[in-house]
Amino acid sequence: MKTRKKMNLKHIYNTRNYIETNYNQIISISAVEDISSYSYRNLQRVFYSLFQETIGAYQTRLKVENGYKKLLYSNEQISDIALEIGFADVQSFSKTFKKHFKSSPSAARNQKELLLNDYPKSEEHIVCILEPEIVFVPEITAYYSSCKTSYINPEIENLWDSLLENEIAEPISDFFGIITDDILITEKSKCTYEACIVTEAIIRNLPTKKLFGGRYARFLHHGSYKTLEDTYQQIFGGWFLSNDFEISHLPVIEQYIKNDSNCKTPADYLTAIYIPLI
Repeated sequence: MKTRKKMNLKHIYNTRNYIETNYNQIISISAVEDISSYSYRNLQRVFYSLFQETIGAYQTRLKVENGYKKLLYSNEQISDIALEIGFADVQSFSKTFKKHFKSSPSAARNQKELLLNDYPKSEEHIVCILEPEIVFVPEITAYYSSCKTSYINPEIENLWDSLLENEIAEPISDFFGIITDDILITEKSKCTYEACIVTEAIIRNLPTKKLFGGRYARFLHHGSYKTLEDTYQQIFGGWFLSNDFEISHLPVIEQYIKNDSNCKTPADYLTAIYIPLI
């Protein structure tokens, strides 16, 4: 019975991943039933119990939040953004956006610099390389687990502890963290972090997802994870605003190059931060 429960949970995460990938398309009931192995009615019940959102509300939130990212981080026309994220026209996008954020898309775009300069800061000072390396990273497949977090809470450590409790026959070659949501846009209660590992082993009770497959600005963060917020402040409030790069709506990815598995002290940790570019 325990194995069956884990496999069903894996299918639910695969379903959520499918919705994330196809958020701007019409998603059929039969498609999510096939992926989840649940009837649509039961899927809605399980999905809501896990993520505190219905499938429809989740897809709508992805649309408007990805639209907000495009408003902040790209120079695309609002009418083009509306179509790209799955709305029939700019009027329906504007109506849904205003209902969600209490602001029109144009007003949100005009407040970009003010919003990015307000990016949360920590009290400690860290060293950051502000000139990134622009790289193309090929697509890879990773096993993952996720949790709700505001990205600075102990839930992330607990998630990694739980993930690494799995018996893995082969060595783990890479550790990644997926910053699924933008804390400037998504409510803290709905923010998700995904802990990902790359290994040749087969882990049957964990879902998989594709990472990368595009162009990224690669920054390096030296030191403790407690000071990561300072690095993000410098990236978004400094580097981005003073350059002409356009950032994709895709998630930011962290690679834990030096971590507690291969490094003695947090002061010597090394984290690569991949900012997706258009």
